[in-house]
Amino acid sequence: MKRLFTFVIALLSMFAAWQSAWAANVVFNVTVPTPTYQVWMVGNFQGWDPTKMVQMTKVDATHYTLTLDDATFASGITKENMEYKYASGNDANYAYIEKNADGSELAANRKYADSNGNDVVKSWALVYNPAVQPLPKNVTIDVLTPAGTIECYIVGNFNNWFGPTAPADSIKMKKIKTNPDGTIVFEKTIYTPDANLLAYHFCSGPAWSFEQTPVVDYHYPEVNPIVTAWKLIYDPSKVGDIHITATVPAGTDSVWIQGDYLGWDMTKAVKGVKNPDGTFSFTAPLVQAIEYRLYNKPDWGFPEVDETGAQRANRTASFPADANISITVINWLIPTAISEVREASNIIYTRNSSIVVEGVTSKVDVFDITGRILQTKKIVGTFISKSLHSGIYIVRVDGATKKVAIK
Repeated sequence: MKRLFTFVIALLSMFAAWQSAWAANVVFNVTVPTPTYQVWMVGNFQGWDPTKMVQMTKVDATHYTLTLDDATFASGITKENMEYKYASGNDANYAYIEKNADGSELAANRKYADSNGNDVVKSWALVYNPAVQPLPKNVTIDVLTPAGTIECYIVGNFNNWFGPTAPADSIKMKKIKTNPDGTIVFEKTIYTPDANLLAYHFCSGPAWSFEQTPVVDYHYPEVNPIVTAWKLIYDPSKVGDIHITATVPAGTDSVWIQGDYLGWDMTKAVKGVKNPDGTFSFTAPLVQAIEYRLYNKPDWGFPEVDETGAQRANRTASFPADANISITVINWLIPTAISEVREASNIIYTRNSSIVVEGVTSKVDVFDITGRILQTKKIVGTFISKSLHSGIYIVRVDGATKKVAIK
């Protein structure tokens, strides 16, 4: 009996070690400015949901750490394409999000592939302090804007960063003064449930394309900020419809458009009209300039990608120059109709828990059975995947696919 018990314990230990070996842990270590009382993370691994930020563990006053299991990541996200940001507090409006040293927005999201999770935060939009109590109040803001400004809209966390597409009466400011030098003062009174957290800035029109530059948030008690320039000055007399025709990858059955003129709100994504030739048509009504991107599903995890396989940068268009334009989508981050694509004829087999594909001419993608992308590689020759768990996988080779089982 003792010998059997010892054998069972050894077997369980081996199983635990096997599980540990398979676990794909993603480790983060960040250095932060003082004072910092907490550090949280948000990113595509959890759907960029600010209500579900993940709290890090404090090492000392300026260092925090966190270990994530990539098995818990959102569909299609791996450490190879993971993007994220840090925050000094857990707030649904990103009130405590990290900033550059000068207080401006980061140029881009952080990428695990760039730093392996070893990062340095330069500053916070606000520092969360659990000892400070909320300060609800009405705040009147007078902003000085550049000459030529026709309209002004205030955007901020007072309305959950709904943006310049929010109902006009809630964000459009009143013109109260034109100075001798042509600069113009606009005014608006807003309510905030906590002035300690108030962050705001401005747009010259009802879309993010008209945002101030540089993009720097203002915070209470600052109520007389100065805007020195706009990305673009909105002129309501110069708007019109922008018509877009998109050529998309074979097998695409539906396409959605999302952009600043829709508030970057995925619940307002517009489905394109499929034409007889397989292209899709969209119309952005009564706009002056827009930023946008196409998706093959109304979900942030399904964007179009660029030549490198990464999410494509925002497209831009303006009226009347781009009143009728044609664009081409290179590929989708996650195809939604893999089964419709032709079957791969390459020699494909498994070896030591990896998938081997011979005769590759351009690119290989490996998906799990749910469609989550696990690995992507551009290669000519023989592809060998990373070690995989037992299960069914879908391999896409140069546009063709095949199911593969690892036992």
